[in-house]
Parts: sequence; C-alpha cells; structure tokens
Amino acid sequence: MTATSSTGSAPAGSLADEDETRVASARITATRLGTALVRDPLDRTVHEQMRHFLDHDSEPALRSWAALKARTPEELKSRIAELLMAQAERSVS
Repeated sequence: MTATSSTGSAPAGSLADEDETRVASARITATRLGTALVRDPLDRTVHEQMRHFLDHDSEPALRSWAALKARTPEELKSRIAELLMAQAERSVS
C-alpha cells in the first residue's frame, strides 16, 4: 500500500489561509502515511514517502502550526467571523 502526499497550496476558492491549509494538508498526509505504515510496515514506497514528508513538508507544517497556536483570542474571533461571512456570501451566490 502506498500513501500519496497531498501537501501544497490552498485550492482555488478555498476559505483557508496558507497556514491553515498547510496544517490541514500535513495532518491528512501524516495520517495516510501512518495508516500505510501500520498496514504494510515494510513497504519501501511508504518509507520513501515518509522520508520525503519529513524532509520537505513537516518543518513548514510545524511552523504553520506554531503560527496558528500563537493567534490571540481576538485574532481567532476575527478569523471565525471572516470565515462565516465568506461562507454566507458563497451560499447566497
């Protein structure tokens, strides 16, 4: 079994900002890789994908995670309001 990496920039029309997208994508990728390792712990392709993830994607994701955790309550409330407004505007159009 292999797990493909899905880290990257936000899809067109995404409401998530760069840090939110990076963290979500990294979590999905890490979960897929972990599951693949449990299913077939000796799959060389999964090991290569895990190495690639750790070498290229994990550090930016950890920096984004730290940035998200550092947001103040006021910033979080503002971000929630922004997302709710954007979602409401999308549903109207």
